[in-house]
Amino acid sequence: MVQGKSFVRRAFTLVELLVVIAIIGILAGLLLPAIQQAREAARRMSCSSNVRQLSLAIMNYESAFKEIPPGWTIHGAFWTAAILPQIEQAALYNSLVFTTSARWDMPPPRTTPITPTNHKACQAIIPVFRCPSGIDRQPRTYNDIPRRAPVSYRANGGNEVSSDDASTRPVGGTKSFEDPDLNGVMFGCSRIRFSDLTDGMSATVLIGESRTNPAFSKDDQGMDFWGIGGPQVQGCRCDGSNAGSEFTEAVGSFWPQVNIQVSKPATNGYLMEVAFGSYHFGGVMIGKADGSVTFISDNTETAITRAIGSRNGIEDLDLPYN
Repeated sequence: MVQGKSFVRRAFTLVELLVVIAIIGILAGLLLPAIQQAREAARRMSCSSNVRQLSLAIMNYESAFKEIPPGWTIHGAFWTAAILPQIEQAALYNSLVFTTSARWDMPPPRTTPITPTNHKACQAIIPVFRCPSGIDRQPRTYNDIPRRAPVSYRANGGNEVSSDDASTRPVGGTKSFEDPDLNGVMFGCSRIRFSDLTDGMSATVLIGESRTNPAFSKDDQGMDFWGIGGPQVQGCRCDGSNAGSEFTEAVGSFWPQVNIQVSKPATNGYLMEVAFGSYHFGGVMIGKADGSVTFISDNTETAITRAIGSRNGIEDLDLPYN
């Protein structure tokens, strides 16, 4: 032992401790946004992959049947049901009953009993139909279908539609989804072929993201978008005189600005319901008829988004995102 020396055990002072805590807090504040951005980038990449897979499935369907699947049929089936075999869901497709007598919803009470396989298909959670950034993707009871599975993508019904059906169509010359011969690629009983896309495959949208939120409604219009099929469109004659409704469950319109729910929250619910949108910051993912996927900005001019929403408008526009 060395005489005359003493050892003093030192500890952090209160000031030093507070400085360390402050530094850690600052670092955490800097890192968390970066982590969130990285996570969103991954979710956006996953969403892009979904859109690409669905676009390729539609292309394969057209190759096999020489026409693009209709947006919906008189049997109540959506385009998402038609492409099930092309996304490795053949067993689910084979379980469906495609007749006007089949029912998709629960009977409260109805003369025609529910078709269990169709009802069960509406509850199926298929990952490729769901964007990972969506805030409300949980199954919920809707339109008499318990635990119905929301989806994030809808077909392009064109650029002429401003409301779901005639009962909500505003004055101004625009159309509703019950009108026949719309200028999109998928709508009621449509039989569009790729040869009908005279605007060009790279300038025509097949599908787009939709800002799904069944818990939100405005002007009695719900932002509920679903896959496989639905009871409201069943039995419609697809000739402009049908009594169906809720076609927006399967198809959307490029008449309104994309993401109008976010950019113009004061707009009416009819436009919100038909518009394409997303939970990604700043834009919407779309899949085009050539199989490519593009993220279009919320600030893209409406003239441009309407141009890619039509199949045969022959718009002379410079599309900067191609």
